[in-house]
Amino acid sequence: MNFTNLTNELSIYQQDRIVFVGLGNELREDDGAGLELVERLKSKKEFHKSHFIIAGRNPENYLQIILNYNPHIIVFIDAAEWNGSSGNIKIFNDEEIDQTEFSTHTFSIKMIKDYLLNQQQMNFLFIGIQPLGTNYKKGLSEPVQIAIEKFFCDEV
Repeated sequence: MNFTNLTNELSIYQQDRIVFVGLGNELREDDGAGLELVERLKSKKEFHKSHFIIAGRNPENYLQIILNYNPHIIVFIDAAEWNGSSGNIKIFNDEEIDQTEFSTHTFSIKMIKDYLLNQQQMNFLFIGIQPLGTNYKKGLSEPVQIAIEKFFCDEV
């Protein structure tokens, strides 16, 4: 997956009805990958009217803010363990979410999604970045840094 794939995937939605939510913990090495990717997306003209939330480890604290944007789609971006190669970036479907270890949150992504859907109708996209490590260490590993760079260079 790369930036062009993402913009194509989201092209059917109004920009101002897209909410990107970065999840993770920047003090746990690659667990901060989702936060980094969302920070980088903020500067892209293709999403200049979209909304960005750096939720960290507690997305439940931002549920009302998300709902206030009245989104058509929410894009959760997080480190995810699926036994891929370190740095791989992948879109997950609903079924895969239940079988994938997403980051270090208090509440599961599925629980967050179910709560939001009980409030209003919207779509979801889940983007996972395979970490090399999630030890207590600040900064991303080299493979994850390279993968994020390639994501924006549209190299597959």
